[in-house]
Amino acid sequence: MTISDITLKYLCQKYRHEIGAGKNKSLPDIKVRYVAEAKEFGYAYFGNFFFYEDDFYVWEQDEKYEEDHNPEVVEDVFGNECKRQGYARRVLFAGVKTPFKDSNGENIYTGDVIQIEKDQERTEHLAVGAWSHEDGEGQYCFILDNHNWDLEDCIRLHYRLTRVGTVFYRLNPSDYVGVNQRTMEFNGWRDTEEERKEKVIMAQYTPNFDQEFWKYSALEILGVEYDWR
Repeated sequence: MTISDITLKYLCQKYRHEIGAGKNKSLPDIKVRYVAEAKEFGYAYFGNFFFYEDDFYVWEQDEKYEEDHNPEVVEDVFGNECKRQGYARRVLFAGVKTPFKDSNGENIYTGDVIQIEKDQERTEHLAVGAWSHEDGEGQYCFILDNHNWDLEDCIRLHYRLTRVGTVFYRLNPSDYVGVNQRTMEFNGWRDTEEERKEKVIMAQYTPNFDQEFWKYSALEILGVEYDWR
């Protein structure tokens, strides 16, 4: 099954009763990533998150998130069927774990920026997206201008793939932007060489809410490292 934003929303609705009851048995084995805080990703398994229209919520147990809890959203989504404890906190969805690993054995998520080395002279940087219907039929791929480049094909051809960052830069906490839209913006075919280099630099410093490129450039000059993984 290929899990895109569309598929994930459909599954959250399909298993709404189980999610509201806190029953995690017999649920799809899906792991997602989200923006937990500035400079920090969080991870959750299916059953511990849900969508409210385009907004993404995770269930937290730590009391420090009590003020972030949104009971009105919980009631709208689950009605009187929500039996679980904890706090429903709105965060930014940041991709789903795919079945694939890069050449270093790291799990690849949608929204990852991948350095693709075809040979010693050809290197590209592209972001991974997912095309699929509600039923999960589709593919994990690099979404390009007029076609999709299947991630599985790259692995089959033994290209060296290295995760170097993500597309979750210049974030706006109030706006929903789908993962595929972010990846397509990163993969812009009209970009100049300079624009492509700038995007790769920003990808290494994620998740990040800064809008000005010079702030990302300064981090690179200073040799700052983000533990975006």
